[in-house]
Amino acid sequence: MKLRERLLGTALGLMVGMSPAMAEEVQLFHDKGFWSPHLQEVAKAAEEATGIKIVETPYANAEQYKAFIQASIASGETPNMFTWWTGATFDELVSSGQIAPLDGLWEEMLTEGGYGASSRELFTVDGTAYGVPLVLARWVVLYNKPLYEKLGLSEPTTWDELMANADAIKAAGETPFLATVHEGWRGFIWFQELLLRLHPEAYNGLNDGSVAYDSPEVRDVFKTWVDMYAKGYFSDPRSTEEFNDFARGAGAMYLIGEWAYGLVIDAGVPADDIGVFILPNATDAPNAVIVEGAPLVVSVDGAEDEATMKALRFWVSAEGANAWGAASGNYIGNDKAEAPNRIVAEVNADIAATSAKAYLRWWEAVPAELQGELVAEMNRFMLDPTMETAEQVMETMQTLNAAYWDEQ
Repeated sequence: MKLRERLLGTALGLMVGMSPAMAEEVQLFHDKGFWSPHLQEVAKAAEEATGIKIVETPYANAEQYKAFIQASIASGETPNMFTWWTGATFDELVSSGQIAPLDGLWEEMLTEGGYGASSRELFTVDGTAYGVPLVLARWVVLYNKPLYEKLGLSEPTTWDELMANADAIKAAGETPFLATVHEGWRGFIWFQELLLRLHPEAYNGLNDGSVAYDSPEVRDVFKTWVDMYAKGYFSDPRSTEEFNDFARGAGAMYLIGEWAYGLVIDAGVPADDIGVFILPNATDAPNAVIVEGAPLVVSVDGAEDEATMKALRFWVSAEGANAWGAASGNYIGNDKAEAPNRIVAEVNADIAATSAKAYLRWWEAVPAELQGELVAEMNRFMLDPTMETAEQVMETMQTLNAAYWDEQ
């Protein structure tokens, strides 16, 4: 009996010795459920390269996610690693004192030569870096190349050319632009672009309180927007399947972050059928492009956790950037990695050729307290795109805007 027990014990010991070590897990919280499959691909690459398993935990929408993170911070249970937004809401997050500075990591990233100092600035508050790029996306127009070729259209380099293309597409029985209020946050997309293209001098002023939401510049934006709707340029704003809509041909041109390239391919658009251009100015102002720098941050406790920092270093490495790029088509600014797709490569080339000035996306630039209510008003306009509605929307937005700045 004792011999049998010794033999069983030896066998069990051998079995334990032969079983692979369990990977350490690091949770990544985010609100970007459409990237869950792609983040899981990066997790596989990270586990293979480092032994650290990244477990992604998505939330249904931005507002629910913000509430979760804010409640976590208030309770002293800030997640070790999670995504956020840059701009005013990033400053507010950092002011909690719960987010770890990452200057040391950025020194490594800059010294190794993959990242530029301008990328670091997007994730900096008062000279200290508190995040690394989850995405470094330019906002561009994805377009239906076969339709453009069929109609003999070229990528527009002026506003007049853009409008002429829209007229030709409409005359052919197609809808020029895809734009919806899907997920509740998209209302600002055309607003920010029209303001930048028509009145670039007012763009930053709108976000620092020096330009009003009922100013002549903003009224001009809404007049142009109303006119475009009246001409039938836009798709049904009520759709909740925007990526699939582009695949179905609901709009020939799709103004969106370049991060959407992989998602519309997933929806069924052949990669070779997608072209890209930066929306042209309606004035002779310098070339410009809107940039979204979504950050990945770690808490103060997370920075003390070896597994969390190992996962973060993998993310920003060329290997991590390649894994993320191959899975999702996203660019994070590491130029030692391969361009994740030809769309990113073309946008890089266009920006270099035109010396386009980068403008922070409205969502990040506007004070965090105003985001939700202002976007709700823009969505309201898209659902009833008349000048009467526009006047009501401008009045409400400026009332909210003035009340906020009066308290600052």
